[in-house]
Amino acid sequence: MRNVTLRTGKPRIGSSWRGQLFLFDKPKGPNYSSRSGYKLLAVVLIFEFLLRPLSRMGAKWLGIAGRPWWMLLEMSLLTGLACWFVIRFARVPLSQLGLYSWLHWSPTEKFFLPQIVSITVAVFSFFSWTDLKALWMRHDLWLICLFVFVPHMIWGFYQELLYRGALQTELVRRWGPPTGILVSNLVFTFGPLHAYHFSAVRVHPTRLWIFAAIFAIGLYFAILFRRSGNLWIVGLLHGLGDWFIDGLEQVARMAR
Repeated sequence: MRNVTLRTGKPRIGSSWRGQLFLFDKPKGPNYSSRSGYKLLAVVLIFEFLLRPLSRMGAKWLGIAGRPWWMLLEMSLLTGLACWFVIRFARVPLSQLGLYSWLHWSPTEKFFLPQIVSITVAVFSFFSWTDLKALWMRHDLWLICLFVFVPHMIWGFYQELLYRGALQTELVRRWGPPTGILVSNLVFTFGPLHAYHFSAVRVHPTRLWIFAAIFAIGLYFAILFRRSGNLWIVGLLHGLGDWFIDGLEQVARMAR
């Protein structure tokens, strides 16, 4: 009973289940300067409106866009460079954006990570069971892990680093949680990251639902990040989602 009740006698939820209700310990707010905040916003603009589009255009021009190794190289370079820009250009430690050591995780975070990863894998596996069975039969499984699974995991982390770690952190610092979360998630949904969906919507207007799905998923990540302050968790979950949704589809195209 000592583990489930406070001294006042009021019931409480143990650390092993608090994360499922978003009852994390209150994260420390950022303490960088306003100038660094402007630079964080500049980092998002530089990468999403300049460097990433140039990377895609350059790969097509060089004829390497479809090579198996290109996505791994591109995602690794962009993510590493984004971290460097945050540290050196914006002068913001990565820990201020939620990338702090496991040693500093709270018990709730440490319990929540394996729980939510297990749930995510189980749910996606249920709906992708046929594709997963076909995947296990492939002789090039290790190549798929290296050139499809790993890049999609890094891709999910890259998105969270920019849109939740940098953009949301700074907008919440400036405007408060409701407005900061809403605006950053609207940019995540309708900005350059998912703008390619507009071309499909023009042909098939019924596909507008995709933006509602992106907004809902982004809002979940946004609230989870706001409550936990842990970018590792949302980055890992986003990467798993990208793998099951886009990665398995990519593997299926490779088999044709």
